[in-house]
Amino acid sequence: MARAQAGDAQAQTELGYVYAVGQGVEQNFQEALRWFLAATRQGYADAQYNYGNMFANGFGVEQDFAEALNWFRLAAAQNHMRAQYNLGFMYDNGQGVEQEYAEAAKWYRAAGELGHTAAQNNLGVLYKYGYGVEQDYAESLKWLRMSAEGGYPTGQFNLGAMYANATGVTQDFAEAAKWYQLAAERGHMSAQFELGDLYIAGSGVQRDYTIAGRLFLAAAKQGHPEAQYNIGEMYAAGYGVTQSDLKGYMWSELSARNSPITRKGRSERNRDAIGERLSAEQIAEARALADRCLETRYAECD
Repeated sequence: MARAQAGDAQAQTELGYVYAVGQGVEQNFQEALRWFLAATRQGYADAQYNYGNMFANGFGVEQDFAEALNWFRLAAAQNHMRAQYNLGFMYDNGQGVEQEYAEAAKWYRAAGELGHTAAQNNLGVLYKYGYGVEQDYAESLKWLRMSAEGGYPTGQFNLGAMYANATGVTQDFAEAAKWYQLAAERGHMSAQFELGDLYIAGSGVQRDYTIAGRLFLAAAKQGHPEAQYNIGEMYAAGYGVTQSDLKGYMWSELSARNSPITRKGRSERNRDAIGERLSAEQIAEARALADRCLETRYAECD
């Protein structure tokens, strides 16, 4: 506080952050904005980035992507890595600006070259599909590998998918499993699902229904409808888990609720087939379990 009041831009920014997150003080967005603004007037990049974030998220102000974009641009011009990433993300998704993949790629590259793992992943995806850049699998692999080796779970998942689907590389399920495993350990639900599939098929790993069941269940509890379908089948058949028609019905019901319309019918048919082995009371119990599972955001599904 003393340094901030004396005009130290770094202290003003740090004090603004303390108020923004309520660290050791009562959370106060207006105080955070006041101190961030004081530091921005001195051209301090971290303050410009944080001030922009307040507008991007609507913290203490009305959400305003265009205003956020202006502040991110000022910080990015000073080589602020996170501001460069945010600029790329906003151009990528059309937030506060017209969607423009080439501009997104430009800012992702700038942040990626400074080591921002999410930017590296996103740039790799743009190269994979040719959005804003010429499609180039080698470039995609290069950036995804940088992201994955930097520990970014989505980058690890996307790199694994390149090996699983033979995109720009020779198909290698063992290599895919390696990267899926790293992402799955960090809670990446799509990686958990895909790795579960590899364990079911015995592709790149030794077939193991128990491990597959654990992976599908972990993804199912994050709302992955395909994983919910699979674990429902496994409970119904007793593959890798203790057989339970009640749980099989519950997870199939959840999959039916969460699946897109093109996949909903399959889950409903699976649920109804399991339901033929249950009484009306048991079906009601399974539906109540599904309700509780959703209401608790998958905290109470057992």
